Amino acid sequence: MVVHDEQAEVATVELTGSGVDILLPPPTTPVRKASRARIWVACALVLGIVAVGGLQLVQFGGVDLIPSLAPATRILPSGAPRPQALARQDQVVLLVPVQQSRITAILFHPVMGADALPLEPVGQPLDEGFVARIISSFSGDAAGGPEYQVDGDPTSVDIGALVETDTYTPVDGKVLSITPLIVEGTAYGDQIAIEPIANPGVVVIVTGIRSDPKLSVGTPVSTRPEAWTTLGRIVDVTGALDPLISKYTQDGGNRIHLEVRPATAVAAS
Repeated sequence: MVVHDEQAEVATVELTGSGVDILLPPPTTPVRKASRARIWVACALVLGIVAVGGLQLVQFGGVDLIPSLAPATRILPSGAPRPQALARQDQVVLLVPVQQSRITAILFHPVMGADALPLEPVGQPLDEGFVARIISSFSGDAAGGPEYQVDGDPTSVDIGALVETDTYTPVDGKVLSITPLIVEGTAYGDQIAIEPIANPGVVVIVTGIRSDPKLSVGTPVSTRPEAWTTLGRIVDVTGALDPLISKYTQDGGNRIHLEVRPATAVAAS
């Protein structure tokens, strides 16, 4: 019996004078589908690059076509933020007091009827033009701070977040006072006054939150990441106030509000 390769389209058996001959068909080449898969992958990558580039162009152009809605997880306990400078007032540096993923917006604005000192924002202004952003990125003006908006003279700052979001001290120091914030006979959280270690001649005023039960007058507060002091949780103030930050968020504008005032002005009040 003799076996012959690649002699016929199908396997055949022939009887010959010398015996039996078996003719085998040539091996078929498997259809390669990998090339088609590679084409689809390449197309997907191109579309992804185009989409990302388009979003970046929209962002740099100062137009927000996709609103930043707060995910449902923001109502859960948030934990401490990562250390990040928010603003400066002379020697005092205010740190971001809310976990960054929970922030709806940051707005610097003036305070009426208060002796609030001017703040120097740290970070990237969202209303800054494309060229200015490029210059800031090379000059280091952003200094690792968050994105923010400015509406008027920056003598206070609102950090927007949902009700019940945990808040933390923006400075190292000690609590000078905790008083209810009363509006038309109704309490809307507390006002906490903190004397910062960096400059005892000023007082950091915190409102828009319900103070933590563990907090009391004289309590030291720390921004050390491993022992960051909780001040309390954000309360709903929209029933009595019309926070300016609401123009920049998807909710009513609940927030933690920070000011820096001269210590003499706070003592007199």
